[in-house]
Amino acid sequence: MSEEQKNTTFQRGEMHHIDDERNKGIQLEHRDAELYIVLGIFVVALGLPVILGTYYTLQGGDYRAAVVNFICGIVMTGIGLASILYGWAMKKRLLS
Repeated sequence: MSEEQKNTTFQRGEMHHIDDERNKGIQLEHRDAELYIVLGIFVVALGLPVILGTYYTLQGGDYRAAVVNFICGIVMTGIGLASILYGWAMKKRLLS
């Protein structure tokens, strides 16, 4: 093994050690909390247009589709809000 290969192997080992130390425990929990919040915002952003689309379905006279749209929109928005609140609670717990 040449000297250059030994240095490269050592540097890679050091980088993995730094990443391993950096991504332990609290860092991972912060990342998870932020992911819950972002995914919750995304799901809410998908659920709100479905709820608003209920109005246009009612205008067409299709009441069954309007009920299905409304229920699906409420469920999606509820899941998104729950995810946001869970992520927010995780962040609050980590700060205290």
